[in-house]
Amino acid sequence: MAEAARWLPASLIRYGIVGLVTNALLYGLFVVLIRLGLSAVLSAAVCYAFGLTLSYVLNRRWSFASAASHRHDLPRFLFAYGIGFLATMIFIAVLTHFLAPEIAQVLNIGLTAITIYLSLRLLRFGQTGEKHVR
Repeated sequence: MAEAARWLPASLIRYGIVGLVTNALLYGLFVVLIRLGLSAVLSAAVCYAFGLTLSYVLNRRWSFASAASHRHDLPRFLFAYGIGFLATMIFIAVLTHFLAPEIAQVLNIGLTAITIYLSLRLLRFGQTGEKHVR
């Protein structure tokens, strides 16, 4: 595991930690909403919206250690999370045809996290000029 940490970007490791903590909280909320009678798709949408602000603050400040302005970062973040939102809606709709919503959401979280991280990197979130994410 230590060997893997050497070749993985630090931003990916920090992004993973932020994601684990945030998504554990959001998964709990998802289960509560399902138990209250909301559909899996609506529950996923509520959790996604709730986690957006927390994710922006933590990922901008810690995961990507951004020195860029909010004017630079926020549109990129929102675009990447817009891509992630579309992905999460597609993933949950497809996965719930084959799995219980609680299980489908676990897979959905992982697939969506990968989609968003790659989008953030491609959009150069947290980067200004020639500075690259560490």
